[in-house]
Amino acid sequence: LAAFAARAQRTIDITTSAHGHSLRLISFVPTARRPEDQVKFQGVFSTAELKSLRDALDQALAPEADRLIQ
Repeated sequence: LAAFAARAQRTIDITTSAHGHSLRLISFVPTARRPEDQVKFQGVFSTAELKSLRDALDQALAPEADRLIQ
């Protein structure tokens, strides 16, 4: 997620409600006529699901040697 947000053209929006955490990955599309934000991915997740997603992303982004240990 950090790599996604690191680019100036992309943002991450997380809000919390009674139903869970709403996660949206948003990309800026610079069109000639009307530049606009475009939602690339969105979903509502529980805290446990977000932690699992974080762990999966951390593992996928870890150097190969670290992945072999796990």
